Amino acid sequence: MDVLTTNGLSKVYKRSFAVKNVSMHVEKGDIYGFVGENGAGKTTLIRLVTGLAAPTSGSYAVCGAANDSPAIYEARRHTGAIVETATMSRGMTALDNMKMQCLYTGVSRTEAELIALIERVGLHYEEIRRKKVGKFSLGMRQRLGIAMVLVSGADFIILDEPMNGLDPQGFIEVRETILRLNREGVTFLISSHILSELERICNKIGVISHGELLEEIRMEDLHRNARRRIVLEAEDADTAESALRADGGFAELERADGRLTVYGDVDLNRVLQLLVSNGLRVRSVNTVEETVEDHYIRLLGRGKIV
Repeated sequence: MDVLTTNGLSKVYKRSFAVKNVSMHVEKGDIYGFVGENGAGKTTLIRLVTGLAAPTSGSYAVCGAANDSPAIYEARRHTGAIVETATMSRGMTALDNMKMQCLYTGVSRTEAELIALIERVGLHYEEIRRKKVGKFSLGMRQRLGIAMVLVSGADFIILDEPMNGLDPQGFIEVRETILRLNREGVTFLISSHILSELERICNKIGVISHGELLEEIRMEDLHRNARRRIVLEAEDADTAESALRADGGFAELERADGRLTVYGDVDLNRVLQLLVSNGLRVRSVNTVEETVEDHYIRLLGRGKIV
């Protein structure tokens, strides 16, 4: 089931596309990473799907409710979002901020329930009960912001650049909070301009540049495309494939467009010796050691990003 679907979604400001014809799919249970350089259109798209801005064209649906249907208001009750920064009073305690969130959203929660939400995001209530939020670290405030959007019972949370400015400890704390909530059934859409921030937590990413979605891919497929591999072309592809498979020493082997790809930390000399010993001539061979970041940069290059 798709928690969020956009169909040809576009937004124009001053005759320029901030978001152009974006079609993306966030499924229930995803931690979806929305990655792109600064100014790529990430925040604009988030503002569109949260109702903070109206589309110029295209449409979207949240939990199956179309953006132009009355049902969208009920769907948004199950959606929480922190766009740019979480809104909270630094002169108040975490619990007082949670109580204010109840007033803003019209949700009735007992004090015990609010404390449980604070604990749920990894903040230890007894340690912070008298501490003003202004004395919190940035990572602690980010986690409190997530607790505040959970007040309404949200099971789909949208976070705009949540790792921005965090120190290593804060990054770990926020990351672990997201992973823990996801295991409890919360779906996330998380934007960032740094792929390495998302690589550790996301199961799927969408790459946006200049307002256009360049790629939507599961992380397992991205890693598969990016890791080390040997790509070769032999005169007799059938015999070459049979020889490699019969050897049994290559865990993953694929054949496509007449080329054979051997994945993993494989000795190139061993592969060539095996083929030569079977009387095979190799037309071409390449060793590829592309990282996930390399793949991302190459993708942006195809999108004409310098």
